[in-house]
Amino acid sequence: MSSRAIATLVKIMESLPETLQDKVVENLREYLEDLRYEEEWNLSFENTQQSLIVAAQRAKQEISAGKAQPLDIDIALEIPTLADYPSRREFMQLPLEERRSILAKQAEAMLQHYQEDREWQE
Repeated sequence: MSSRAIATLVKIMESLPETLQDKVVENLREYLEDLRYEEEWNLSFENTQQSLIVAAQRAKQEISAGKAQPLDIDIALEIPTLADYPSRREFMQLPLEERRSILAKQAEAMLQHYQEDREWQE
């Protein structure tokens, strides 16, 4: 696949000394890795956000219909949050299963009453 952007990049690279070319390639690799992490993060966040929105809407409807009571959540729960990580990249570097586990624990804390009260499921 060829494009003007690729041709421009090749010309720029060819104009540099070989030692700088190596540095540019390494920086480009790191930049592309960051972009991949960012994209993965965005997809993960969007999926989680949508799930929480649906759950919140369902809870609001059930509370309005008298099928559920508002849940008082213990703020002192020791569940890791994204704020426990210095950067999104550090969070994204965790194994996928660990990230899913953290997000699942957070969702579980928010939706605990759904698991305890089976009446709403019927």
